[in-house]
Amino acid sequence: MTTSDRRRGTPEHPWRGIHLDVYERHMGDPGVGQLQRLRDITGEQLSAYPFRAIGVLGIAGGNGLDLIDPQTTDAVYGYDINPDYLNACETRYRDNLGDRLHLIETSIDRSVRIERVDLLIANLIIEYVGAEEFVAFAAANARSIGVLSCVIQRNDAAGFVSSTDYSSSFDALTSVSSDIDPETLTSAMSDAGFVALGRCEYPLPNGKALVRQDFQTISRP
Repeated sequence: MTTSDRRRGTPEHPWRGIHLDVYERHMGDPGVGQLQRLRDITGEQLSAYPFRAIGVLGIAGGNGLDLIDPQTTDAVYGYDINPDYLNACETRYRDNLGDRLHLIETSIDRSVRIERVDLLIANLIIEYVGAEEFVAFAAANARSIGVLSCVIQRNDAAGFVSSTDYSSSFDALTSVSSDIDPETLTSAMSDAGFVALGRCEYPLPNGKALVRQDFQTISRP
């Protein structure tokens, strides 16, 4: 075991069967264009909310963690269901972030309690948690979240998984994936006690788009 923090006992999940290299090659394919775009968006999220405690849901290999300044950051909590992803993240970023980096193996649902953070980043994870479960998770952790900045995928012009040489590796995800409507998410988050701070849309090469939505708890003691 590494020095990272781990929560064991999570059930088997399709994301556990997808190799990180396959995931990153798929996301970085020129026809998909999501790996670099998500890194850029992470940079925007960090710049917009320069807080000292940061959480990342679905951290995978840590795309964008190199943009975190360890001199102005006290703690980075990364959550993912795949232990191999966490090991890769550990290898890539431990030297730069040191003891600030805490990696936790867990699924994301309403039963999970996260560490208190000023900024929680949730990029391309809501589709695999489900809007209802994600909002329940956010509500259960409202006192631990300052700003919640999330990215969802709009699939107006293509299927859920973009076509690449690696897309067949993601077939098993159909059992846990769903399209997320930005307006419905905003309404549900409002009902859960979060106010919308803003929304941005980023077009992708294949006609899809990424939609970033930021929320803040109405009150956080």
